[in-house]
Amino acid sequence: MEDKSEKPDVRENSGKFEDDINETAEKLPSAPLPLSFLHFRVVTQEELSRRLVPVKDLTQDAAQLYRLVKDSETGEHYLHYGVFHLNIAGGGIEEEYHHLLPLEHDDVIALALGAPLFEYPQQWGKPYLRNGPHGGFVWYDPSGVSDDERGLAEAEAYIKEQLIAFRKQGEHSEEAVKKFLEEMDKHLPPDRE
Repeated sequence: MEDKSEKPDVRENSGKFEDDINETAEKLPSAPLPLSFLHFRVVTQEELSRRLVPVKDLTQDAAQLYRLVKDSETGEHYLHYGVFHLNIAGGGIEEEYHHLLPLEHDDVIALALGAPLFEYPQQWGKPYLRNGPHGGFVWYDPSGVSDDERGLAEAEAYIKEQLIAFRKQGEHSEEAVKKFLEEMDKHLPPDRE
């Protein structure tokens, strides 16, 4: 028969074991895991500037750009769309807007190899980050957009395209501007007010 008095009591040593683990954990360096921008409600410009690195320019002209960017902390990729224009009504101030569409791994490879771009706004059907007038980027979900808002976004894209073409044309006389505005007015949705 076995002598039970000689066996060590596991319960007596469990406290020492926990103390050893806690002491070891205190000595190890710790760092927070990087959080995906998908977990942020608002992302600051500073945070984006710190973490995003350009991967590949896809297309760029004086009015817009598309490029692949990567979050250096998480490895996630985004399609960066930037648009630049003069706000005539605002005193000729140049404005720029930026949007970041999260990409799947296969989309990144396809775009890097020359696949057609996801054109903004028509092909941006899932949530993406976009900046606003106060410097932060917020998530925008186009699936919740009404038909009215979709129509306005399409009209905005049309106006931008026409303005770029008009600027490249080079003829900016009063008569040319008047003709341009009349032609654009024919293609815009009717005013509802």
